[in-house]
Amino acid sequence: MSAYLDGELPASARERVQHHIRDCPECRRVLRGLQRMLGVLPGLVPAGGPEGADVAAAVIRRLGDTPRE
Repeated sequence: MSAYLDGELPASARERVQHHIRDCPECRRVLRGLQRMLGVLPGLVPAGGPEGADVAAAVIRRLGDTPRE
């Protein structure tokens, strides 16, 4: 689902996922939940004061550097 949401799938794979999501209520539920979570994440305030913000920024940078499979 991550690659689908990130737009990283080739067109044929993206179409297969879309067809599956149309037919699978459980996957539709999971996809909606992930979409809601991604929509909320940017607005969250890190806990722990300035140190928490530094940790959150470091994690976000590291996630951007992690190769996707």
